[in-house]
Order: sequence, then structure tokens, then C-alpha cells
Amino acid sequence: MNRLHAYRDAGRPLAAPAEDVSTLLAAALQPGAQLSRVTSALEAILALTERGLAGDAPAYAQYQSLLLTLHLPGEARTEATRRWMASQVYSVEDRFAPALPDYSPVSVALFRERVDAEIAARSRVRHPMSLHLFEGTPPREDVRFFLQHHWIRSYNFYSLLAELAFRFEAIEDASVFYRNLYGEAGAEDPSRSHPALLSHLMTYFDIPLRIDFAGLHPLEKAYLNNRIRCVRHPDVAWGLALLYAVESVSCVNHRRIYELLQRMDVPAGPSEFHRLHGTQDEIDTEEMWALIARFAPDESFQRQFMQSLARHFAINHAYFDMLWQQMPGQSSRQA
Repeated sequence: MNRLHAYRDAGRPLAAPAEDVSTLLAAALQPGAQLSRVTSALEAILALTERGLAGDAPAYAQYQSLLLTLHLPGEARTEATRRWMASQVYSVEDRFAPALPDYSPVSVALFRERVDAEIAARSRVRHPMSLHLFEGTPPREDVRFFLQHHWIRSYNFYSLLAELAFRFEAIEDASVFYRNLYGEAGAEDPSRSHPALLSHLMTYFDIPLRIDFAGLHPLEKAYLNNRIRCVRHPDVAWGLALLYAVESVSCVNHRRIYELLQRMDVPAGPSEFHRLHGTQDEIDTEEMWALIARFAPDESFQRQFMQSLARHFAINHAYFDMLWQQMPGQSSRQA
């Protein structure tokens, strides 16, 4: 580990050509790879991460791609290595995280008001893509494009709940996520699991269920990576902020999608996922807030929570701007 310590102590990257980093990582993730291979790959990824977060766009794209490789399920014998390497990338991201200037802790009640106000202010409700989809008359190709990316974001939401549950020592705390997981898994009927229900809509729109992760845009990879990074963070404020931000707007967002599907005369079966989520997620939100309230008196928790929200919304905004620009009907709208 001397080379890695040297990298950290020097405070500067040990440069490796960008095209070589993927090769180094592939070698490091071979079962039984020597520690020197793992260290070499990690040094190169951390250097790439620093360059990317400092403004180098190609480096940013590649580091997000490599981090997603570490996050995705792979060879079981390299699971521990992949998680450890990803955790080292998180430490670099933490150093580049924007500070919260002049943050003052507040009471728990005021903290919820502050959090909900921040979520409302950063809502996608007035985003041009949302206005086009939910208040306009979007063509089917635009709706299909939106739903395809919605599948990428939603199909494995259950895994985020499972990851965050492991961060809590007390079963009373973890049970908030286990109850949510029970619903995600379809309760007593696996055919009613939420991924299964959503897959029916994908099939209806002829959207492939298998995701080409390597082909995703760097900003979409960044969005997916940040979700995993937050729920794995040792400070539970990061994961709680991420999931609360998602769950607290879930009902409204799913209801709007359901209403869009109704206007398009999509049958009840493929629409069931969004009909269901348009009503039930409010319970999950309130249970999650009750857990957040137990930690919220701590000033450090409040600061980390708000920092997680800020990062989530910054990535989320850039990601949805990208989707709007890539939506199939955009070229005709700009003409």
C-alpha cells in the first residue's frame, strides 16, 4: 500500500494515460489479482477523478464510467475489492464537495421546513421537459424516450433501500427500509414486485429491459453513481437525504406520469406501477422523516444532510437538462 499512501501524501495525481486506466482496472478485477495491480488501478482512477472534478470533461466522463463499473454487480470474488475501490473514489469526491457557507442548525421542526422548501425549490415541475411531457401533447417517441430513462433510474430502487438499511445498527431504524422493501418486493406476491410491474410498461412501449450501462451518457452515470455512493456513505445523513428527496416527490411525479399514460390510452396493466405509486409513497415518506427526526438534532447531521441534497440536485439538474436536449422531438422543436 506504500504507493497509495505516497499518492495521498503528495496531494497530487500520479498521472496515467486515460486510455490505460480501463485496462488497469480490468486487470485489478481479475479474481486473485495481486495487491500491486489493485493499487496501480486505484491510483490511476483517483488521479482521473481529481482531474474530472477539477473541470476536465473527458476525465470526468471516464471516472464516472469506471465508478459505475465498480458499482454494478460483477464477479462475486471481487465484490470486496470493488466496494473498497469505490469507497476511495468517494473520499476524493468528498474533498471536492461544495461547502455550505454560514449554515446554522435549527430545531427539528424548522429543519423539515428547510428541507421541504429546498426540495420544492429544486423540483423538476417547471423544467421544460416536464412541461412538455405533462402539460403539453408529447409525441409517443418522446414519451418512450422518457420512460426508457425512467426505467434506468427506477428498476433497482429496492437495492438502494437495502444498502441504506445496512448503515443502521438498530433494527428499529433499519426496519423503516425493510418495510419499504417488503412492498417493493410485491409483499406476498413476487409477480406484483415493483420492478415486475414497471417492466410491463417497458414491454408495452417496446423498451429493452436489459440496460446498456456502458453506452449511457456520463451525466446519467453520474446520477446513478451518486445514488449508490450516498446510500453506502458511512454517515447516514447522505443516504437519508437522497432517499427522502426521491420519496417525498414520488407520489406527485408518478401521478403525473400515470395521468400522461391515461391521456395516451395506455391499458391498466402497463399503467399499474404508476397508478400504485401515485398513492402509496406518502406513507414511506412519513416513516422516513420520523427516522430522520431522531438524528436531526445533531448539527453535523443537518449539515451533511443539506450537503447531500445540494449534490443530488446539482447532478439531477444537469442530468435532466441533458435528457431534454437528447429527447427525439427536440430537433423539430428547435427548427
